[in-house]
Amino acid sequence: MKKGNITEILRYWEHINKLIRLKHRETAQKYDLTFEQFHLMIELDHHAEFKLDNYELPPTVGEIAADVGNAPHTLSERIKRLEKKGLVKKIRDEKDLRINRVMLTDKGQNLIDSIKNEADNIFIYNALEKMEKNSLNNLLNSLKQLNENLS
Repeated sequence: MKKGNITEILRYWEHINKLIRLKHRETAQKYDLTFEQFHLMIELDHHAEFKLDNYELPPTVGEIAADVGNAPHTLSERIKRLEKKGLVKKIRDEKDLRINRVMLTDKGQNLIDSIKNEADNIFIYNALEKMEKNSLNNLLNSLKQLNENLS
């Protein structure tokens, strides 16, 4: 019975991820972004959110490429298009001028905040709000346990 439950959980997990990706795609298009550009901006936003202190430098093109699983030259093209829109900027590393670092502009940060609010918070929040309190608590506890087991 356990194997059947795991298979069913994985099917639901994949389906939920698909629904979220579709919502992200739809929202990105609404803001004239490709899905890939949207995810690059999310990656830059995550980097900014998880800084340990204000002295940490923005990521390099190579670091971002490794994080998102793309080749640096593929990512560079995406970055150029976002630069033209004024959403990201490249800055030269002060210690090594061969290295470019990438960060969201204020315009890009404001846009990604709006998109995240619309795509994630409202979409997922509304779905979770419809759940019974007991079910929501069980889901939370189960996700905590899954996170611990995966770590």
